[in-house]
Amino acid sequence: MEAKDNRDAMAPETGEAAGMSPAEPQTFQDLGLPSLFLGHLTLKHCFYMDFFTLGDLVERLKVSASIISEVLEYLKKSKWVEVRGPDPMQLTVSSLSLANRHSLTEAGRKQAALLIEYDSYAGPAPVVLKDYWRQVTHQSIGKVGIRPDRIQRVLEGLVLSAEVPEQLGVAAVSGKPLFLYGPPGNGKTAICQRFSRVWEDDILVPYALFVDGQVIQVFDEITHAPSEAAASEGERMDRRWVRCRRPVVMVGGELTLDMLDLAYKPTLKYFEAPLQLKANNGVFIVDDFGRQQISPQELLNRWIIPLETHQDFLRLRTGQKFAVPFDQFIIFATNLEPRSLVDEAFLRRLRSKVKVDYVNQEQFVEIFHLCCDQYHLEFDPEAVEYLLSRYYDDGKRPFTACHPRDLLEQILDYCRFYQLAPRLTPENLDRACHNYFVA
Repeated sequence: MEAKDNRDAMAPETGEAAGMSPAEPQTFQDLGLPSLFLGHLTLKHCFYMDFFTLGDLVERLKVSASIISEVLEYLKKSKWVEVRGPDPMQLTVSSLSLANRHSLTEAGRKQAALLIEYDSYAGPAPVVLKDYWRQVTHQSIGKVGIRPDRIQRVLEGLVLSAEVPEQLGVAAVSGKPLFLYGPPGNGKTAICQRFSRVWEDDILVPYALFVDGQVIQVFDEITHAPSEAAASEGERMDRRWVRCRRPVVMVGGELTLDMLDLAYKPTLKYFEAPLQLKANNGVFIVDDFGRQQISPQELLNRWIIPLETHQDFLRLRTGQKFAVPFDQFIIFATNLEPRSLVDEAFLRRLRSKVKVDYVNQEQFVEIFHLCCDQYHLEFDPEAVEYLLSRYYDDGKRPFTACHPRDLLEQILDYCRFYQLAPRLTPENLDRACHNYFVA
């Protein structure tokens, strides 16, 4: 109950937009970071530049010129930075460059080297945890409406049972975990991959977080795709946040418990966010659930409270524990029997359970037709009828949705090997089935 109260306290006030952009801080109080920390971070940036202007530091730290000016004054008073005058090669001067170049003094270079030895983070200024909580709550994935026509467009090209799109749409609207199960080769992974397109809006992701004196890198170029709209953002927006598409994190058998905890980089001496933190406000997919290096029960024990309370607890190397928002649309996909993986307590927390079963004969033929179009092959209904009567008529081999694609690729590979024009014929299908099916 206390966790739910915490989320309510972070909820946006009436009239505030779910994805509102924070304004650029103009004072240290607005920024929320200790002035000494920002001074040290600025000094580390200076270490990597022979000469620098105010504008250079504003661009690198993503902080307003008024704040950086205060920091520069502190560094000059500490005799770590000195003014070197205007750049003789700079013919035009911008308002931010202010003509004057700066450089580190010998004492400043030594101090910066000591700071880098302790913590080498030299990226944009981080965001404090309170502001991160507020922004994640504003742009919660559970607040976004999904229309039936959007689900239909996202699943276009997949041949599914009539009730599956509706079940997936209802699950997406709820924001609660989705459990996809059913025999292998019938589209579960394809559905998971399509879900990255369901949400069309953008969110803001911080470059890094500041927690108890430590920096946690959040923005990941692999996970977070900057939005094209980012370039048109006004200069007054807090540039410590990156406008991105909602992230999609997909893991399979490689998932371990360590990947769900803070990762300390001993060489760089700062933390990297765990997968679920990077996936906040987006989609987290656990594919091939039950085949991970950790047991389903271990994953249950790790996530049972976050799934219930929508907050997760992480621990720094100092032992300090802190709460972070846990806001993702989670999909568990498996071809194993659900009750052999988890107990009823865990299944209860997976609000939506959708079975993706074998297709029927009519759907099988439709998939064959679609795959022929995809591979620019002429669809031959007689050849497909031959395949059905020869290899599927006894009822022992189910109509698996991936078979048309896989058999056609066998034909294409054979024809490419012998430099033949690919054709859908009974002879080519016999050869493909001989290579594909286990006797």
